[in-house]
Amino acid sequence: MNIQLPYTTKFSRAKIERDLSKIYFKKPYDRFMWWRAYTPKNKALGSKAPLIDRLINGDYEMGPFLMEVELVYHTMNDKFKAAITSAGEVDYGKFHSETSIDRARKKRLIEDHEKDEARKLSDLKKEFTNVFKMDSDQYEVEVNKTRGTLVEFYYEMESKYGKYIKIPRRTKRK
Repeated sequence: MNIQLPYTTKFSRAKIERDLSKIYFKKPYDRFMWWRAYTPKNKALGSKAPLIDRLINGDYEMGPFLMEVELVYHTMNDKFKAAITSAGEVDYGKFHSETSIDRARKKRLIEDHEKDEARKLSDLKKEFTNVFKMDSDQYEVEVNKTRGTLVEFYYEMESKYGKYIKIPRRTKRK
């Protein structure tokens, strides 16, 4: 029997879980963030850390959200296969009721991905314009031209634009 699954996935479940386990820990259940299943192994550095250290640490890398959405698609496809009756027909009512939580999880993961990516992109722009002698228009032109990693982009901008010299603040005397 050849059935058409409702969700197409880019990668196998084993590959996704293997790739996620390299960078992320599997989270225990959290009732406040129940839709998230993974958390980063490396804790993000604070905003006071130098930009290059945060880039090397992976603070601005893409989060696990889209890969988790792929896992949700696999789960929903499994539930679709389970909803096939002995006559070969799909019980859509059963499938719809069994996947309601999965659909809510998928929606929240996509929302989290969009918020996270927007925040990271705006933070990167702000940091690059603060660290290097470039304005936001120059940043936009350079970031659209680049094809390398963020660390390579950092060193390229450092050689092209140069850094601002930070003068340490003087502390108040008592």
